[in-house]
Amino acid sequence: MVGGLIRCEHCGQANRVPAAAAGTPRCGKCHQPLPWIADADDTTFGEVAEAARIPVLVDLWAPWCGPCRMISPALEQLARGLAGRIKLVKVNVDTSPQISRRFDAQAIPTLLILRGGQVAARQTGAVPLAALRTWVDNALGSAAG
Repeated sequence: MVGGLIRCEHCGQANRVPAAAAGTPRCGKCHQPLPWIADADDTTFGEVAEAARIPVLVDLWAPWCGPCRMISPALEQLARGLAGRIKLVKVNVDTSPQISRRFDAQAIPTLLILRGGQVAARQTGAVPLAALRTWVDNALGSAAG
């Protein structure tokens, strides 16, 4: 699993963000939290998603799925807005059938909030950014309490 380059929205510094790490990614220059967006599959899901110390928003998607492609930019925007508080992990169900079966994904996109590897919330279908943000905020609030 290869990490990606993320440009800090605060200072513009390019940072390499690993798919899995012990803490949360921060900018090497200004130390602000960075959005954490990673891909995972059947073999890397445990390390990338379940081992994360912050809540994980799992996106179960497929490249041929129109609603999946529509919701992807909103999910990435959400990950940027909640940098340091949530990790976005994208799982292609076509190449990761075990994860799809494990979470009983009957339709895609299926979105999950995981805390400590356990499902704290579930959402099926594409919804607008505002509705996504409310769903995530509610999931984070109820999971924290």
